[in-house]
Amino acid sequence: MPGSSQQEESGLIARISHAAAFFGGCVILAAGGLIVISVISRRLLSASIPGDVELIQAATAIGAFAFLPLGQIHRSTIVVDTFTSRLPEVVCRRIDAFWDLLYSAIVLILAWRLLVGALDAIRTHTISTVLGIPIGWLMLASAALLVLLSAAAFTTMTRLLRSSP
Repeated sequence: MPGSSQQEESGLIARISHAAAFFGGCVILAAGGLIVISVISRRLLSASIPGDVELIQAATAIGAFAFLPLGQIHRSTIVVDTFTSRLPEVVCRRIDAFWDLLYSAIVLILAWRLLVGALDAIRTHTISTVLGIPIGWLMLASAALLVLLSAAAFTTMTRLLRSSP
């Protein structure tokens, strides 16, 4: 989008999305470090780190959810425009805005259902097998990141509509 780089960097949702992505990067980096330590430990000491797989699974899930809002804000996700590439730019922007609105709504539904599951897991004290990590709190964090993704999609939709003549 022409002239959108300034808009991408401003706004509360963009700043929170940047912070979430930074947090997700730190979590993934820590998971990568754990993988290296685990492999070295298994190779040199013939011993594994208890719960390493659980921690890596949790870090990967949180990290993935944390990166999505920034990708949406920068519109750096995969786009297939085979049928719309020949349409006027204003029509393409409106079509993209419609899909951003639909994406925002679908992600909100996913966040709602994940929240329901998280609250149930918290209520029943569901924990991971080896380390006993409370699963519900990880699900709750993921639901919050999905709400942020929905807000990011809504933000990109409004940006597209404002830039249309």
